[in-house]
Amino acid sequence: MPSPPTTMKKYWKLISLNLAAMAIGLYLAVNGFNLPGNSSIDPDQIEGLFWPEQKQLVAFGLTDHHNEHFTLESLSSQWNLLFFGYTYCPDICPITMSMLREANAIYQQNASPDQQDLRMTFISVDGERDHPQHLANYIQFYDETFIAASGDKQAVDSLTNQLGVPYEVEEHEPGSENYLVAHTATLFLISPDGRLMAMLHPPHDAKEIAQRLQQIRNFVEQRS
Repeated sequence: MPSPPTTMKKYWKLISLNLAAMAIGLYLAVNGFNLPGNSSIDPDQIEGLFWPEQKQLVAFGLTDHHNEHFTLESLSSQWNLLFFGYTYCPDICPITMSMLREANAIYQQNASPDQQDLRMTFISVDGERDHPQHLANYIQFYDETFIAASGDKQAVDSLTNQLGVPYEVEEHEPGSENYLVAHTATLFLISPDGRLMAMLHPPHDAKEIAQRLQQIRNFVEQRS
């Protein structure tokens, strides 16, 4: 068990990372992507939604829990709600994953048939420990429709750097399995064409998340 100073340090890091993610989201909401100084969101739009400009993701390379390539093409044909964490996480991840399981059930129950193409996607930022088999054992505890993916630091950063996902791996001896990772609990909604459509900041409530996702889907479809 971490000593009290280590635990306090961990929580301060988590608070700082979540504040950083919220600040990034606020900046993007006000300025848009690649359009500095140009406000692209009016007051009537949904909180966390980027409209009309969204960041287009480019190629990245991870490995999923089926030991198959997880790339930009893997996000096509459905909407993905991404959560970044790690399987050894003692608190934020199990709480958020359980919330996502509940939110997914609510969403799928209420969504129209053409809006059921939503997938919950867990991206581990701790590829050192979270190999495909470990991810498979972890993800099946929550929902068999969820997907999990990870990779080495370079692979993980090929995606996190695009989305501005903050995380920090605690210093540790090579091969050690006793270390913590500070990370954000912000959720990232990716459209089927690989664009960052929205950022949903904590605290999270399953019913609220499901409703927000359906609002976003309705909003986008009405303006397509």
